[in-house]
Amino acid sequence: MKMKPEKNQVTWGITIFVLCVCLMLAYYVIFDGKTIVKNLGNIVDSLSGIIIGIVLAFILIPLMEGIEHRILIPIYKKRGIDVSMAISADKKKRSQMRKISILITMAIFLFMAYSLFRVIIPQLVSSIREIANNLPIYIKNVDDYSNLFLANNPELQQIIDSQLDNYYETLSSYLTQKLLPLLPGNVNTIVRYASRSFISGIKIVFDLVVGFIVAIYVLNSKERFTTRGKKMAYAVLKEDAANELISGFRFVNYTFQGFIGGKLVDSLIIGVICYIGCMMLKIPYPVLISVIVGVTNIIPFFGPYIGGGMGALILVLISPVKALVFLIFVIVLQQFDGNILGPTILGNSTGLSSFWVIFAITLFGGLWGVVGWLVGVPIFAVFYALVSRITNVLLTRRGLSVQTNEYTDLAYIENGEYKLLSDKNNTKHNARKNTSAFKKLFHFDLNAKKNNKKSNDTKK
Repeated sequence: MKMKPEKNQVTWGITIFVLCVCLMLAYYVIFDGKTIVKNLGNIVDSLSGIIIGIVLAFILIPLMEGIEHRILIPIYKKRGIDVSMAISADKKKRSQMRKISILITMAIFLFMAYSLFRVIIPQLVSSIREIANNLPIYIKNVDDYSNLFLANNPELQQIIDSQLDNYYETLSSYLTQKLLPLLPGNVNTIVRYASRSFISGIKIVFDLVVGFIVAIYVLNSKERFTTRGKKMAYAVLKEDAANELISGFRFVNYTFQGFIGGKLVDSLIIGVICYIGCMMLKIPYPVLISVIVGVTNIIPFFGPYIGGGMGALILVLISPVKALVFLIFVIVLQQFDGNILGPTILGNSTGLSSFWVIFAITLFGGLWGVVGWLVGVPIFAVFYALVSRITNVLLTRRGLSVQTNEYTDLAYIENGEYKLLSDKNNTKHNARKNTSAFKKLFHFDLNAKKNNKKSNDTKK
C-alpha cells in the first residue's frame, strides 16, 4: 500500500519548514548578528570575482545588444539569414553572431580601459604631483588675496590665516604621506607596499581575470539564464503569480539598466564637455577637474555640487578668479545636463520625484557609502514600484479607483461613495480643519470692531 501525501499536507509541510527557517534566521540576526555579517562578508569576498563579472556584464549588455540589433542583425538579414529568437531561426548562425558581438564589445571595453590607464591616469598623476609640489605657492596666493581684501579687518584676517595654516598642514600631510607614495614612479614605496600586500595584489588580479571570464560567459548565455528562470517560475508558481514575478524582474532590469547605463553615458558626455570648456577657458588641470566632475556626476542630485565644489577648491589655491569662472561654467553645464541632456538620455527611468531621490541617496548612502549613492535610487525605485503595485491590486479588489488624481479632493469614502473636501457638508473624519490661531485672532479683532461700532451707534 502506497502512502501518498495529500496536496494540503504538502503545502502545510512547506509552510512549516519555511516558517522554521525564518525563525532561525530571525534568532541569529537578533542575537548573533555580527557573526552573520562576518560570514556574509566572507561569502561576498570569496565570490568577488564572480560579482565583478556579473556587474561588468550587466553594464556591457546594452552595448552588446546595440551592436547586434543595429549592425549584425541587419547584415545577416541582407544575407537572408534569420538570427532572431524564434524557434525557426538558425541557431548556429545566431551563436556565431553572438560570439562576434561579444568580441567587438570586449574589444571596445579593453580599448576604453587602455585609454583610461594610458592617457588619463598619467595626466591625473602628473596633476596631483604638480599640486603637491606647488602647494606652498598656492597657499601663499590665497594668503595674499585674503590680506588684500581683509586689510581693514585684522581680527578676521588672523582667523583666516590660522585656518589656512591648519588646512595646509592637513592637506600637505595627506598628499605627501598618503597619496603621493601610492602614485607610480616612487619605486621604493611601491616595492614596500607590494611586499606588504603581495597576496592581496594576486587576489585582485585573480578576481579581475575571473570577472572578465565570467562577464564573457554571462554575455554569451544571458538568454539561457532567463529561459531557465522562466521555466522555474512557471513550474513552481501559478500562472498569474509567475507572470507577476517575471514582470517584476523585467522591471528591475529595465530600471537598473536605464538608470545606471544612462548615468554612465551622461557622466561621460559631461566630463568630455567639461574638459573642452576648461581648455577653452584656460583653466588649470583640465583633465583632473573634468574627471572629478564626470565621476561625481554619476551620483544623482548631489553629484554636480560635489564635483563643482571639489574643482573650485583646487582652483582657489591657484587663482580665485579662475575658480569663479569655473563655478559659473559648471553652473551653466549642470543646467544643460539637468534640463536637456539628462532628461534626453535618462527620461523617466526611475519614476521618482526629487524628494524620493534625495531620500534614497541619503538612506542608502548612509548604509553603504559611495555604493549606496550609486545604486540607492534604482533600488528605491523598484521598492516604490512594488508598493505602488500592491496598493493598486488591493484597491482593485475593493472596487476602488487606482487613479491617483481622484484622491486629491477626497475627504473620505462612505459606503463606496466618494466624499469630497470641496463639499462643506462632508465633516466626518476631520475633513474640516480647525480654525488657525491667526484666523481666530483676526476674526476676534473684526468682531470687536463691529461690536464697538454697534455700541457707539446705540449711544448716539
